[in-house]
Amino acid sequence: MNRSNEQRNAEVGKTLEMLDKMPKIEVNHHFRARLMQRIDALEVKQSTGAAVFGGAFSPKLAFMTLLLVLNVASAVMMYMHQSPQSAGSSAAVAESLNEDYGGPALSYYDDQSAVNR
Repeated sequence: MNRSNEQRNAEVGKTLEMLDKMPKIEVNHHFRARLMQRIDALEVKQSTGAAVFGGAFSPKLAFMTLLLVLNVASAVMMYMHQSPQSAGSSAAVAESLNEDYGGPALSYYDDQSAVNR
């Protein structure tokens, strides 16, 4: 075990010595300007895709628009189905039932005196 620690320490020493001997790298003085030009070019390419949608495409906006359309559609459906339904007179209802089911069983419920009131 002592030998493996010595080998590790020797390898670490060699690596650090190699790093110390490496020459320093200097950055070109135009590096930042070129980097910013590349970033601007990438942003322009990405923004042209958004220009197809008017530059305002976002998932939140699309979701809110979908919800608004659904709410308006449901309101229109509710308005269309709330038309007053005419309730027929009891005689008309009884006559309809008599036609559907027929027979003397419904004569008990056919009260003509209530219709004449």
